[in-house]
Amino acid sequence: MAAAAGTMILPTIVPASVIGKNPPSDKINIGWIGCGRQGRGDISDTMRFDTAMVVAVADVDSNRMTLGKQLVEGFYTKKTGNSNYVSGKTFGDYKDLLLDKSIDAVMITTPDHWHSQPAIEAALAGKDIYLEKPTSLTITEGRLLSDVVTRKKVILQVGTQQRSSSQWRYAAEFV
Repeated sequence: MAAAAGTMILPTIVPASVIGKNPPSDKINIGWIGCGRQGRGDISDTMRFDTAMVVAVADVDSNRMTLGKQLVEGFYTKKTGNSNYVSGKTFGDYKDLLLDKSIDAVMITTPDHWHSQPAIEAALAGKDIYLEKPTSLTITEGRLLSDVVTRKKVILQVGTQQRSSSQWRYAAEFV
């Protein structure tokens, strides 16, 4: 629509109070790959943060994928009181999730033997990654993952929190 002659158009400034403390544009959209038992605690911990939002789940097992979607949607419904707050996308193949440009990062909680491949592909897709341990089963896989993450300049965090807890340090010292 063209402005009438002599009309001045000024930018609209919207105060932060209108949008809220954490506007959608400031959220990290996360895709969850592997919706089994191991990842349920990790994903629930992640959803507590207002700056992150789980928007998609992927699992080859359609039952786990459905349970993962229900977990995500139920969490946000309870957190916000809005049953339409998020309608998570589902993917039977994580590769389709990686093609989604709206997803900024992935949480990979697949079985141990299937960590490196989706992590490498996520890095190649430009996604930041949270990866359960172990990162790889071989030195070659680990080296490839490290090289791709470095080359693509993405963030890789490995879930080794337990290793730094005091009870595990004491146990290791005891042994």
